[in-house]
Amino acid sequence: MTDFLKVFPFIFGAAISPVLLVTALYILSRPTQPVKKALVYLLAGTITISVITAIIFYSTQIRPEPAPRNDLIPHLIIGFLLLFLAFDIYKKGPSKKKPNDTKQKGLLGFFGLGAVLMLTNFTTIAMIFEVALDLRQMQIFGIEKLGYLILTIFFSLLPILIPLFILLLSGKNSEIILDALSGFMQKYAHIVTSVFFAVLGLFVLLKPFL
Repeated sequence: MTDFLKVFPFIFGAAISPVLLVTALYILSRPTQPVKKALVYLLAGTITISVITAIIFYSTQIRPEPAPRNDLIPHLIIGFLLLFLAFDIYKKGPSKKKPNDTKQKGLLGFFGLGAVLMLTNFTTIAMIFEVALDLRQMQIFGIEKLGYLILTIFFSLLPILIPLFILLLSGKNSEIILDALSGFMQKYAHIVTSVFFAVLGLFVLLKPFL
């Protein structure tokens, strides 16, 4: 298995965040300044996840001696965590809780909302940590490693970027598309997320033997 194929599932996994996506859809459904508020929300998420990713990447790459083969203990922790989350998300069923009421928030409130949700987005952070562990095993340096870092940050922001792109590119049809996406998320997000995390958790546990 090539290095990129080993690490890409976790880069992609960083994009699986129903909370970020549902909140972005909710913000874009507001009657006043939805795009401006969503951009502030995106800015906060970008700054927060960039700092988190930089810290994780730096802290896992600074050790001068070769890393222990496969970093078995972190893989086991992340693998079992993903399996637990998959079971917990499926057991809870469709989310009945609406995003935090943003009606009375100014732009600073949306910035804080984006920062807090990204900071507590533990599944994405776990994926970033897994990517960083894999990069420590790969014989890549400098600009190539930076490319992986930027790609990981970009995927982490997709739950916010996708609704924004839909709104900006679809014009008059955006409301129909966003409403359909919101309805799908409310009904099936727990199934899609739990299945994905279960598969990814098994992959993490088996990866040291591949």
